[in-house]
Amino acid sequence: MAEPKCPSCSTEGIEHFASKASNETAKNGTPWFYVVYCNQCGHVYEVINKHTFSANQSKFVMPDLRR
Repeated sequence: MAEPKCPSCSTEGIEHFASKASNETAKNGTPWFYVVYCNQCGHVYEVINKHTFSANQSKFVMPDLRR
């Protein structure tokens, strides 16, 4: 199996993938997202959504600003 390789610095290996939770959190402390990056050069591979709204929460309604 081929090892993943960073497109920026060519470092190889899954052990060089790192992630960091966002500083922004939901009321319950759940991070909004995670950033997956190369721990050698900082190249960002992906931003993964972590916090989602559930169906049982009240709907957010934008105010009508046209008045």
